[in-house]
Amino acid sequence: MKIDDYMPEIHFNKEKGSQLKLFTPGPVEVPKRILDEMAKPNDTHRSNPYREMHQLVEEGLKKILFTENDCLIFTSSATGIMEACVRNLLKNDDKGLFLSIGAFGDRWHKIGVTNGKNAIKESVEWGKAIKADLVKELFDKEKYDVVFLQANETSTGVYNPLDEIIPIIKDQNALVCVDATSSMAGVKVEVDKLEIDVCLASVQKCFTLPPGLALCSISPAALEKSNKVKNRGYYFDFQELIKKNKVHETPNTPPIPQIRALAAQLDYILNHEGLENRFDRHTKLGNLTRKWANLQGFEMFSEKGYESNTVSTIKNNLEIDISKMVSTLMEKGYKIVNGYGDLKNKTFRIGHMGEITLKELSELLEILGQIITQLK
Repeated sequence: MKIDDYMPEIHFNKEKGSQLKLFTPGPVEVPKRILDEMAKPNDTHRSNPYREMHQLVEEGLKKILFTENDCLIFTSSATGIMEACVRNLLKNDDKGLFLSIGAFGDRWHKIGVTNGKNAIKESVEWGKAIKADLVKELFDKEKYDVVFLQANETSTGVYNPLDEIIPIIKDQNALVCVDATSSMAGVKVEVDKLEIDVCLASVQKCFTLPPGLALCSISPAALEKSNKVKNRGYYFDFQELIKKNKVHETPNTPPIPQIRALAAQLDYILNHEGLENRFDRHTKLGNLTRKWANLQGFEMFSEKGYESNTVSTIKNNLEIDISKMVSTLMEKGYKIVNGYGDLKNKTFRIGHMGEITLKELSELLEILGQIITQLK
């Protein structure tokens, strides 16, 4: 039987929208208060109301990221900022080191190659994390101008030990760009303490917004370097973005409803849930999922001690029919996903980020456990 034969008859719902409860690595479940926020009328992007809203977002992002650096807003997914980092920070005679632990590290390297940069990829086995010894070894052999790496690798469910590896990179006077797409606003990253030059993400994961926006912090050193790089492109030019950001605007028309929602969500995170409470909740969600997987007899795909607290990638060591499991769960109103790329059917992924509560995750895991028992 083909995999597609297992897919339930779920189609575009014109009247009500999706009726599935998402436990996916993104886009994630968006609460009604956010959707209501997006439905409010907006002024234009060259108005005082917009500039005030933009400034609120900048200030909120600085608190989320523990930074005094400028924070920029992009109308794209996080991949847009990944490309912006390559185009803005690598001169023709520079060497860029791309530390890959999975599909999105590989994507960043591909961006470097397709932009004609001197892009060197160093990988570890999928499921493993980058360790300090490897970074030291690489810099002992070669000098690199910019290093690109993931905080949380969405495909493998691995969280890199940033506190251990970034200081080594900074000691070598290299710029460092961190893709925190599936962890920012769910896992604590102290940008200024670590001296991260660009820390980027999109909003459809831990920020719990619909897709359409990406954002980053950017250091003075990165801006200074960008100003010396030729052929930065137009749409993602850091210099044009920072110029407009200084007056709380973007160079081109942004999705204003998403920015309104982001402003509201930052207020909720900082002044209602509380930032440390949010980090703690994500830690508990990760622990609960790993405990459940162990009780079911599964092994985590991610290396022990480096597991993500926002997305769990679980090894199919029980050799169950993952596509059947996923589709059966969808029939019950819940959605998780198969493994990413080459990991399809070898792993499955449960997203536990955004506004998901421990109670909601427990309910999902109980139902999923019943399905697995039937499939064993």
